[in-house]
Amino acid sequence: MAQIEMNALSVITCGSISVRIFLPEMNLLALDDKEHQKKYPVLWLLHDEGGAALDWLATPAERCAAKYGIFIIAPDQHHCLCTDMKYGPRYEAFLNTELPGICRNNLPLSEDPALNWVGGVGTGGYGAVKMALKHPETFSKAVCLNGILDLEAICKKAAVGQETGIRHNKASLEAVFGDLDSFAGSQNDLYALAKTPARAKFWLGWEEDAPVAEENRRLAGLLGDTAQTRTLAAGSDLESCQASLPAAVEWLMKG
Repeated sequence: MAQIEMNALSVITCGSISVRIFLPEMNLLALDDKEHQKKYPVLWLLHDEGGAALDWLATPAERCAAKYGIFIIAPDQHHCLCTDMKYGPRYEAFLNTELPGICRNNLPLSEDPALNWVGGVGTGGYGAVKMALKHPETFSKAVCLNGILDLEAICKKAAVGQETGIRHNKASLEAVFGDLDSFAGSQNDLYALAKTPARAKFWLGWEEDAPVAEENRRLAGLLGDTAQTRTLAAGSDLESCQASLPAAVEWLMKG
């Protein structure tokens, strides 16, 4: 098992980026492929709000990459909520275009949407689902681990000064989304996006006692046949995706 850290300059975000990369096991790499003809599947993995790419070291990400012969690439995304911010960098554009381009320039990664998947935990799950709903030409599947998905409810809490639970307040959410009263039905509202038939496929998993269970069920209902769900035993994820991530990657590999 192996993992590396890559730092690069991003034009879109106007700064440096840090990316954690988990590699396939050596016996699953075509080491004699000097022309790099073989291209590998990729899971682009998004951390929770307030976290960092480094958080994935505490999860089975490295083990999953080694076992299945895929690259798992986890970028830092700061407090952007995987969004082209109203007052800040365009992180959605970065994740959809520039980050894959930078990584493919340095690693033998597939450009085929069928072999490019996006996943995340918490608000990273929100970002993953949004990317697959809006950009199926880039990501054919999304996996959402204990996803925090109802950002409209969070924006409503923030607008009246209530605790949001995601390390954001009214001012910071306005920096991301703009006018919070206009969030519902926007291109950042998953439930609005999901009303249009999805071209991607989705896996949503959550612990049975998780506060986010109902919002995940609601989204799965809107996604219909394109979504598969998994209810995990309470405490099985141990706050580090111990159960959900291996189950999600196994689903991804079934094709």
